[in-house]
Amino acid sequence: MNPVQIVRIVAIAVAVIGAFVAIPEAALIMAIIGLVLGGMAVDADRRTDFLVLVIALAAVHSVLGSEGNDVIPVVGPIVSDIMANVSSIFNAGALAVIIMVIKDRLTE
Repeated sequence: MNPVQIVRIVAIAVAVIGAFVAIPEAALIMAIIGLVLGGMAVDADRRTDFLVLVIALAAVHSVLGSEGNDVIPVVGPIVSDIMANVSSIFNAGALAVIIMVIKDRLTE
């Protein structure tokens, strides 16, 4: 198992566990995981695809339900919380990708 797979598993675990339990400093943990994931897992060929995925995920992560707006009564808010956590991780990953693109452009 390579380090990228380990970071992906930790990211999913934090996103799922964070939907059920309050994790102290969860935003900081997700930001660090996202930065590492974006820096390690997204190669130059897939940067555009990753950024489009981040935009789409940010747009639709709460579509199944949020407080007071339950499209799917029981599992909707839980799935939305998980997707919101995944979106937070991916947003931090997008920051890492953007920084890498800027670095690549400046060092050409």
